[in-house]
Amino acid sequence: MTGYGQARWEGEGRVVLVELRSVNGRFFKLSSRVPHELGAAEHEFEKIVRQRIDRGSVDLFVKIELAGARAARPVNTDALESYVRQIREVGEKVGVTVTVSAESLAALPGVLDSEEMGSEEAEALLAQVTAALGRALDELDTMRRIEGRRLSDELLRHGDAVESLVAAIEAAQPDGQRRQKERLIERVNRLLGDTSIVVGEAELAREIAIYADRSSVDEETARLRSHVHQLREALGQDGPVGRRLEFLAQEMHREVNTMSAKVGDIGVARQIAALHIEVDKIREQVLNIE
Repeated sequence: MTGYGQARWEGEGRVVLVELRSVNGRFFKLSSRVPHELGAAEHEFEKIVRQRIDRGSVDLFVKIELAGARAARPVNTDALESYVRQIREVGEKVGVTVTVSAESLAALPGVLDSEEMGSEEAEALLAQVTAALGRALDELDTMRRIEGRRLSDELLRHGDAVESLVAAIEAAQPDGQRRQKERLIERVNRLLGDTSIVVGEAELAREIAIYADRSSVDEETARLRSHVHQLREALGQDGPVGRRLEFLAQEMHREVNTMSAKVGDIGVARQIAALHIEVDKIREQVLNIE
């Protein structure tokens, strides 16, 4: 499920920014980008995120900046002079004048001296980052729950449509079998019309009964009703239900395919085609559910 969460903390001359972005995915996958000072805690961050998110691709960004007086980091003049000299030499060699902005020079490695972080400060900073991650997860969770309610309503509408079509198919099936019976009798009479072969009523009735039994979709419609009922139950639960919904949608798809193979009446076949569309919509949407 998609969502976004952000949290910020500022204190003791530092600013911490934590961002989370999630998109749909069948499995859990975390891509993180954290400062090297917190590299050892990356696994712990993943454990915290996993406790709140079961499925989906998640991007975690952690940014730490110096603030206030600490932001004025000392300049390594030796490194800066070396960069400027090399840039000028390259320009003279190729016969062009090279200009570089102060911002570009400051971004070069080693120009601004890094501030060493003590173990106590690193531990305190990690606590602040962890707290900010929790707040970002709260915000992300709020957005995902809003999307979840919208998807739940949409899935329930498709479930209602499936039940309506199932009821229409059940009501139309007797007429469909009657039409198939008439077509079968007409076909037999046409094929045997110029012969002396006579088909007895018992033989014809037996064939019609076999066809009616083979073309019956009563078992499939009963299972579809059960699947829709389970779909509603799952959507009413609090917690991850995506994999269960995915299984139900796959079973519904299988039942509809079986019905398509059984039914030969064009009128009932049209309703089954409409049923296919609704079930396919359910299969698409459940992939977005955690």
